[in-house]
Amino acid sequence: MVYLDKTNQYAIDFVTKFIDQNWLEQNDGSYKYQNIGYAQVKNPADNFRDFFVEEQDKKCCYCSREIVNDLTTELEHIIPRTKSDIAEFEDYYLLSDTLRKNVVPQAIFANSNAELAKPPFPHHIAYHNIVASCNGRTFESSNNFTCCNRERKDDFIPPFNLMKDAISYLPDGTIVYLSDLPNRTYFGILNVDKDILNDIRRLWFLFSKSALNLQQVITVEEEKLLEHIVNNAIANSPTIVADYRLSETFSNPNMWKNFISYSYFFNYYRA
Repeated sequence: MVYLDKTNQYAIDFVTKFIDQNWLEQNDGSYKYQNIGYAQVKNPADNFRDFFVEEQDKKCCYCSREIVNDLTTELEHIIPRTKSDIAEFEDYYLLSDTLRKNVVPQAIFANSNAELAKPPFPHHIAYHNIVASCNGRTFESSNNFTCCNRERKDDFIPPFNLMKDAISYLPDGTIVYLSDLPNRTYFGILNVDKDILNDIRRLWFLFSKSALNLQQVITVEEEKLLEHIVNNAIANSPTIVADYRLSETFSNPNMWKNFISYSYFFNYYRA
């Protein structure tokens, strides 16, 4: 998962300006915040979405798959928009000072009769509360697999993207949260602990042990895929027989295309 320090001042200024411009006079001469919802701040969507795609180095916040600034990428609220009571925010606040300092319920602004200081920001539109996710449909055409934002819905998960060193990936491709091996509940919610993703990460681990650089790993002719995987990845395995199945899976050109979209893990494992 992608760790973010959430210090993009341009994005912070963008949201601040958006809120300030919508402190509007009412018919009775009073002032209120109007039109400060998510639908308004992300119009046009490409402009707003770009903040998050770029700061994440074009990687999905959850599975680290490559993303681009188009409709295949969705914006995810760390504290879901359906949460409205400040008490519901506490579980997130306990794990992230970034959220505690910068994010409050949308209603605090929507119902205010006085202009408010920023930060904090209303959670529907707070830059600090938004990340970019893939649409989870990477393998849908083959086995109806989805993950990430589409699977999480509004369930609680720790604010992983704001918690440095909370997530580790083991050489076998499995994920560990705070070094607690049995704790996999949250990965199940996101569906990022499925065998196919574990296999992708495992194969990247094996490639990271080769002498190849990333470009050499991903640049290969289709007819040489099997040979490439066996010679440059499986050969690095202490359990070649068990891992050979990876070469059979990913020598399929469509599966190889999916595999290389997770190139984040090459540098992760090589580091």
